[in-house]
Formats: sequence, C-alpha cells, structure tokens
Amino acid sequence: MSENNAFWNYALQLYSTPETAELCLLLQNDYQLSVNYLLFALWLAHQGKELPASLDDQHVRQWRTRMLEPLRQLRYQLRHSKQSPQEYECYEQLKNAELAAERVESGLLYDLTEHCPDVVRDAGAAVEVMAIKQLGYLNLCSVAGVEPCLTGDLQTLLRQLNNKATGCGGN
Repeated sequence: MSENNAFWNYALQLYSTPETAELCLLLQNDYQLSVNYLLFALWLAHQGKELPASLDDQHVRQWRTRMLEPLRQLRYQLRHSKQSPQEYECYEQLKNAELAAERVESGLLYDLTEHCPDVVRDAGAAVEVMAIKQLGYLNLCSVAGVEPCLTGDLQTLLRQLNNKATGCGGN
C-alpha cells in the first residue's frame, strides 16, 4: 500500500480550502458519501482515467467499515462534550487517528489505479464533465437514487475543484 502518493497529495491540496472542506463534509454527512472516493474519482478524471462502476474493493470497504467509520463515530460523539482538558485531548487524538485511517484508505484506493482504464476524451471536454461521469462511483456508496439537491451539490463541488485542481494533478 502506498500511503504517500500522488492521490493523497492531490486530496490534501483540494481539501485545504474551507469552502471545499465544508462542501465535502456536507456530502459526507447528508448523503453518506465517502470523501476519499469522491476525491479519488476526481483525481482519476484529472489523470485521464475512469473509475469503473464495478470497482468495489473488499479490502477498502472493510478498512472503511471496521476502522475509519468507528473512529469517526467516536469522534462525533465526543465532539460536543469536550468540557475537560482530557476530553479535548481525547477528541484531538481521535481526529488525528481518523486522518491517519483516511490516509491508509487513500493508499488502498491509490493501489487500485492500475485497474482503472484510460479514457479517451474529446479535446474540448472539460475535466469537470469527465469527473461528473466518474460519479458512477455513487454506486460504491450505496446511494439509492441521486436526488436533485445531491446532484447540485456535486456540481458545485466540481466547479470549485476544477479551477483549483488544474495545478495539482501530477504523478
């Protein structure tokens, strides 16, 4: 597994703006979408690769459900009760552990890149258009039916990221 990889660096750069982070968290919290999967789909689009709808790696899914999501749930539970210095310290440690688990997940996703075929795209096709096509990834998140507001939120995110991502897609 490659924890220090081009995808992780790309994701960190995209997620670094407050507007992008806020919108990613909205998609995660309101629609139970994986921010890592979303950013992976976008990174693949910038790499000229396609995220196959059939790409559902058991190892990534198990890592997410057994490690990452329980850490997030614990952190969320502690978030509102950070009254003592010890509780605050515990919250911060859980936040760091969650970030470390997300980094592991990004490495697992990056390792799947070889299974993602190259896409031949029109010279005039914007990366945003290609990235929207990538969002067949929603199937991986078990989202039943794409609601209009979800589509709108995703398109807003893609517009935000399209400008920012042009400078951070390298291998």
